[in-house]
Amino acid sequence: MDRIISMEVFVSIVELGSLTAASEVLGISRSMATRHIAALEKSLGVRLLYRSTRSLGITNVGRELLPFCQNILKQNDQLYSLAQEQQSQPKGRISLVTSISFGQLYLAQAIEQFMLKYPEIEVDLTLSNQSLDLIKHGIDMAIELSNDLPESLIGKKLADCPSVVCASPQYLAEHGAPLSPEDLLNHNCLIHKRIGHDWLFVPKIRSKSAQPVNVTVTSNYSVNDSCILLNAAINGKGIACLPLPFIANDIQAGTLTVFLKDFEVNLIGIWALYPSRPYQPKQHRLLLDFLQEDLSIKHRAYA
Repeated sequence: MDRIISMEVFVSIVELGSLTAASEVLGISRSMATRHIAALEKSLGVRLLYRSTRSLGITNVGRELLPFCQNILKQNDQLYSLAQEQQSQPKGRISLVTSISFGQLYLAQAIEQFMLKYPEIEVDLTLSNQSLDLIKHGIDMAIELSNDLPESLIGKKLADCPSVVCASPQYLAEHGAPLSPEDLLNHNCLIHKRIGHDWLFVPKIRSKSAQPVNVTVTSNYSVNDSCILLNAAINGKGIACLPLPFIANDIQAGTLTVFLKDFEVNLIGIWALYPSRPYQPKQHRLLLDFLQEDLSIKHRAYA
């Protein structure tokens, strides 16, 4: 006897409360269902159901083993579902949320490239600076820049996200480029309120002589939005410290210049956060793999 089918018969009898009902649902005869139960009991060496001419019920041992059988059947279904997915064209819907700045400056462009690669996958993107209850709002995952993750969610790290110190060619032509972190004290720096005035520079090459340097910069302009900060830097208002994925296009276009490249600044993680679940749809895994690779390429290009 097939043990999986025998477990399915056992679970169906308990859930439907009837041997006859279970037989009809499974499309087998009542005698065959009885044989499956007998075979499973013999295999496990315990009595799962008590049976008489008038009644049928689950034993105490059967009640203890029932959740294990249900879990095995669930995993079996997921196994075949996943195998079938691997043979099919990726499609489906993904809903995700991220911060306004990260969405506008990086994620929206990355998703457009992802959808070109997988045209049958639909994406529902929400931009919000408020923490949303993913289950309540029907959102599959959140993409966040953070070093402090909520305990209620499962986190998958997509990349380390270093910020880089940058300025416009116009500003550097007028004021010169800092050659060391301490030189920033002689410049006007543009402040993101989340980061503040303390910029931590960690040497990429670690040694006893190369120690982290914390610089308290001065500024005439502080904002709580990276898009505004980016525009101010492009317009020559000062030196900014911005996450690398946010400004990759501006570096390539020559509207911003990165300096102090031997340091990582205010390192933070990029995380995909989602509710706990034993099985993640294929389209979700494809998106996360795509973002990991895209972020890695951008990091290597400007490291």
